[in-house]
Amino acid sequence: MLRKILFHLLPFLLPFIAYGLYLFATRRARQKGQAFDEAPWYWLFASGMLLLVISLVAVWFFSGDPAGGEYVAPHMQDGEMVPGKFN
Repeated sequence: MLRKILFHLLPFLLPFIAYGLYLFATRRARQKGQAFDEAPWYWLFASGMLLLVISLVAVWFFSGDPAGGEYVAPHMQDGEMVPGKFN
């Protein structure tokens, strides 16, 4: 569950992390005494949301079960538990 949350939260946070690294690398914030006071919050949030939506669509598109598939419930086979799946 944590992996799934981080998989979608990380793309949202990437623009903020990149901007913070940019400020640290250029030392612009330390010279002015300001860190995120003049940050382009709208563009950071918008690009983070765009990356989040792209990650959600990618997971939806590349994973999941086929439409119209038949569900086979979990069952015991040869003494081992076989998990449920779609055929």
